[in-house]
Amino acid sequence: MIVNLSSEDGDDPRYLRLTVQLELKDPSKKAEVEAIIPRVVDQFQTYLRELRVQDLRGSAGIYRLQMELLWRVNQAAAPNEIKDVLFQEILIQ
Repeated sequence: MIVNLSSEDGDDPRYLRLTVQLELKDPSKKAEVEAIIPRVVDQFQTYLRELRVQDLRGSAGIYRLQMELLWRVNQAAAPNEIKDVLFQEILIQ
């Protein structure tokens, strides 16, 4: 997904391109989780659009992002459980 990041007034627009893979606690629930992917994308987009570039700096920023996305995907997927959110691509322009 590609989202525009929050910026201060007058700043050039900045974008985040993000590709993730979800690791399921129970792989047999794959079809159920795939059915709620639109809800997951909505949850992710809502959160990501509020981020600023400085929120994503360093390994601590990426770790916070990963934990927040994991929490949000588990909220959307309940009662199914997502074990981890794995980053495939993170690009900030």
